[in-house]
Parts: sequence; C-alpha cells; structure tokens
Amino acid sequence: MAVRPPAPATQTASPFRFIFLMGLLVLAVGVGLLMLSFQQRDLRVTGAVCLLLGVVLTGGYVTSRLFSGMYADPLAYEPPWAKLGRGEGPPRLPAPGKPASPPSTSVAIEKLIDFPEPAPPRRPTMPTSPPRPATPAKEAPASPAPVTTWAAELFDDMSPQQFDAVCQTLFAQSGLETLVQSHGAAGGVTIWLHSRNAQQGKDGPVAVAVCKLWPGQPLAVREIHPLLTLMTARQVKRATYATASSFTENARNFAKYNGINALDRSGLLALIATRTPAQQQALLAIALGKR
Repeated sequence: MAVRPPAPATQTASPFRFIFLMGLLVLAVGVGLLMLSFQQRDLRVTGAVCLLLGVVLTGGYVTSRLFSGMYADPLAYEPPWAKLGRGEGPPRLPAPGKPASPPSTSVAIEKLIDFPEPAPPRRPTMPTSPPRPATPAKEAPASPAPVTTWAAELFDDMSPQQFDAVCQTLFAQSGLETLVQSHGAAGGVTIWLHSRNAQQGKDGPVAVAVCKLWPGQPLAVREIHPLLTLMTARQVKRATYATASSFTENARNFAKYNGINALDRSGLLALIATRTPAQQQALLAIALGKR
C-alpha cells in the first residue's frame, strides 16, 4: 500500500498572505489619515475605520498562521502495525515443540566417569491387599471455542495499539490511501485519507479520521473539538472520530453540526459488517493479536 504525504501547508497560504498585505496597507492609510485629522477633523472617522479594518485583517492572518502551524504536524514515521494491513510482518517463529536448529549432541556425565551403581535397599515384604477398583478419570474442562466472528465484547479485550491497528486496516480497506500519525504510547492515531488519483504535492487529503480506544467513558465535546480545529487548519470538509466507547448527546450534536461522523463501537461493528468475509477475518486476526 503506497503512502502519500499530506500536501504542504505553504500552498494554501497565498490568499492569506494577500489579505495580510492589504491589511498592512489599510493600516498605514488609517494611521496617515489620523495624523492629518489634527488639521482636518473630517478625516477622523475615515482614519479610524481604516485603522480598525487594518487591525482586523492583519490579526486574522496572524491567527490563521498560528493555528496552521500548531496542528499541521508532518508525520515523522510509520508505526510498526502499518505493515499488518498489507499482509507483512515479522518472520514466523517455529511451531511449539520443534527446535529452530538441530540440537547439539551432548554426552552424559555417567559415560565419562564409571561410578558403581549402589545396590537397591531391601524392603520388608508386606501382606498383599486386594486391588482397589479403578476410579474413573476426571474429564478435563473443555477449552473455550475459538472466536470466529466479530462481537462488541472484543473491544473490551483490546489494547490501545490493537484498536489503532484495526482502525487503520479498516480505513485502508475502503480503497483510499492512508497516511497514519501515531499519538504515542497512550494510544490513538490520526489517519489521513487520500484519493488514489491524487497528484503528488498538489492534492490534499479528502478526509481525516481520529481513532482512540477511550475505554469505559463516553466522549464529550472537549474530546472532539481538537478534530474540528485540525479540519479548519488543513481545510478538510469530512472527518470521522472512531472509538470503542460511546458519545454524549451534546457530543453527537456537535459532531453532526460540524460534519464529523461520530463512530462508536456499534457503528464500528456495522462498518466491519460491510467488508468482505476475508477482510473481516483479517481485522479479527489483528484484534486477537494473531498478526
């Protein structure tokens, strides 16, 4: 699966730079008119309006640059589980009970030194008793049946890294090219989705997805708001927030109003059900730690 970096942020800065230059020009005109207003009082209103407009334009440019610099973080590396979705991984270990290499021949110490074997001690003879009837052997507890289908309980046994790998493979199966940014040891990934027909360095991502496990607690608006800020900075119209937990009612309304798909565990199960049986088994193997 090819990896395509996101479009540079400098390509979207030209209209804002023009606004910034216009703001400086209007700001200079406003200062000049205010200085002339000491002689002609009629120019005070016009100078104040120009000064205020220049401050708004330059301040808006500076604010947009700060936000774009804060959230447009280029990806430094591809996490190790990114190869799992492409069928790649570490070499297989030998099967249990089979050595990886032929064992070396060892010589017993008894063959090197000839010690005389001690005579076995004599035991007094005891009267024989009738044999006891054989007790039936206890049946071993049945092993649990292997998991072959997806269920909501699987999310409770996942680690944050397994959940991130499942989400990455799930979005890669949609036919879009993915570029993944890890959030660190605490878990969570940001997945940039690019069209396969996009041109290198010209077309930006068509959507972005944030995936985080969040076990045992519903997500509020404060957890989703950084995704909206990231969408604004990168000018992305569609986004998804995937979690194995749930969302509060206010969080769902906030996500729906801002074009964010709030995907909880039931939504993830519904999305997994749309994949082919082979794709579902590949996701299941990642969730169970078999790949």
